Amino acid sequence: MDLKMISLMIAIFWPLAWSQLEDTCASTIDCGNCATIKDCVWCRQPNFSGNRCMNRDQSDQCSAQFVVDSQVFIKYIQNVPLAEAHKLDDPVQLKPQRVSLSNARNGQTYTIPIEFKQAKDYPIDLYFLMDLSNSMKDDKNQVERLGAKLANTMLNITKFFSMGFGSFVDKKVYPYAWQEEKTYSFKNHMPIANNTVRFTNEVKRAEIVSTYDEPEGGFEALAQVIVCKDQIGWREKARHIILMITDNYSHLAGDGKLGGILVPNDGKCHLDQRGIDYEFAFKHDYPSLGQISRLVQELSMNVIFAVTKDVAKPYQNFAPLVRGSSVGVLSADSSNVVTLVEDQYKLITSSVELRDNATNGIKVRYFTKCLEQDSQVQESSTCGGLKVGSLIKYNISIEITQCPAGKSTHRQTIVVSPVGLTDSLVIDLEIECDECPCERADNVASLFISNSCPHKCQEITYCLEPDRIPKDMESDKLDQECSVLNMTKQDAFSPTLFPLRKCEIIDNIFFLNLVEGILFTATQRTTRKLVLYNNTICLPVFALPISKIAFSMMGSLVAVGLVLLLLWRLFLFFYDRKEYAKFINESKNAKWTADNNPLYVQASTNYNNPAFGQGGQQR
Repeated sequence: MDLKMISLMIAIFWPLAWSQLEDTCASTIDCGNCATIKDCVWCRQPNFSGNRCMNRDQSDQCSAQFVVDSQVFIKYIQNVPLAEAHKLDDPVQLKPQRVSLSNARNGQTYTIPIEFKQAKDYPIDLYFLMDLSNSMKDDKNQVERLGAKLANTMLNITKFFSMGFGSFVDKKVYPYAWQEEKTYSFKNHMPIANNTVRFTNEVKRAEIVSTYDEPEGGFEALAQVIVCKDQIGWREKARHIILMITDNYSHLAGDGKLGGILVPNDGKCHLDQRGIDYEFAFKHDYPSLGQISRLVQELSMNVIFAVTKDVAKPYQNFAPLVRGSSVGVLSADSSNVVTLVEDQYKLITSSVELRDNATNGIKVRYFTKCLEQDSQVQESSTCGGLKVGSLIKYNISIEITQCPAGKSTHRQTIVVSPVGLTDSLVIDLEIECDECPCERADNVASLFISNSCPHKCQEITYCLEPDRIPKDMESDKLDQECSVLNMTKQDAFSPTLFPLRKCEIIDNIFFLNLVEGILFTATQRTTRKLVLYNNTICLPVFALPISKIAFSMMGSLVAVGLVLLLLWRLFLFFYDRKEYAKFINESKNAKWTADNNPLYVQASTNYNNPAFGQGGQQR
């Protein structure tokens, strides 16, 4: 297509598109709807003769102080470039890091572009959480021998690798364990550190313990590993991986009742002062699956369930509920631990999924091409097939679906982050829910009694102090000067009476009150005058209290129903009394005798001998 053809199409279709936008703005007759249309602004100027809802490019027709513009302001507060991990504290995998989005309006959608790139040598914290019940004796011996091998394998992935070691058995309460056994719920043997020798020694020193019932306290220990950040030693900028090794099921919330433990698990850290032993095993129940899932997501953890084949299915059913988790099947003696960790790590890091904490009223959507640059943009928060250095570009769409009730401005902090990583984008969102004060019922605490909504009021009434009169307002248009009157709260025209429209000056000295076209003013210390321009009184439009009306109607229906039921019951009561009296009266007038019942019929008996006639013939 040549340049002339493109120019011709622009010349033809641009005016059509422009006129369509103009018609869309001009056809809107109220400020609230105008503010939700992209590129439309509302004019609140007094005696404005044109269409109050107009295109933003036409806003010069309206004085600047009267323009209600719904244009959002997006500011990049922190936008550090993506960077590799040259040292522990400098890898950057997500940009931007903080964005301010202010003056957002209900009903509109805003877009923020972001980028994600897996950094080389991104730090890894790996914590071994091992079941040390009696059935895991062979597995423990393998972990002792494989510690150094695992460290060397992970150092090939990142030079910033550290690991720690903890173990669990179960609560030392019958029926979970014998009282004489040295059992425990969780023990933090070694916080995360770059020390392979100590890791091997700590695993050797840990003792195998016998328990009574089959399920173990794995999830109770897992919760402590997640939430005890300082005691476990989780680094701020690192991928946090928990390798939970067990050959059995785990107790869940409610199982504690068998041992008389009724208090629910609170999901908080309860290690002793040394940061080693879990102290609340006798006080709190086991955590629920929902608690584990929530804690993993909130604290950006990756969990690898390394389990034996006979118990793999329950953990495989649970893993999809926990973002960033996976399940690996152990060999009989756990000799494949190193391979399992390496494979599961590659599986976890081969994809990225964005999540957010947006609440009701805010809808966040993600659009990307992932790694297929020639494909169409699709709505998806997940991209797969990633390797170190893969760059993914997203467009985050933020839609304001509703304003909080009773608030003129609503502030919310939305955090967008990749699952299992501490990198995040913080969005400081400020929603302006009161873009059209002229449509409010009370219209208080404003310089203007601002009825610039022609479908509600044909004129504009506002109050000004003499030194606050707009410069472009001609002095001959000032229709009236209003003297200051002394008033008290007990006066007949007190500001507390209804209906009133109150205009409160910024300095809190004057209070204007308009009642049926009469101006009354109260002041504390001064007799300064106020100017009332274009003195046309517009009664406030009060919003209907829907909830009160609904409850009133329901109450009325119930009351009417009770009254009708009472009337019906009274009617039956008097009717029964009347019928009973009639029955008594008829009984008294009866002429029956004691030995003769007119209803009685004497019984009769008939006999028939079927052989009687036949016998006579024979003789």
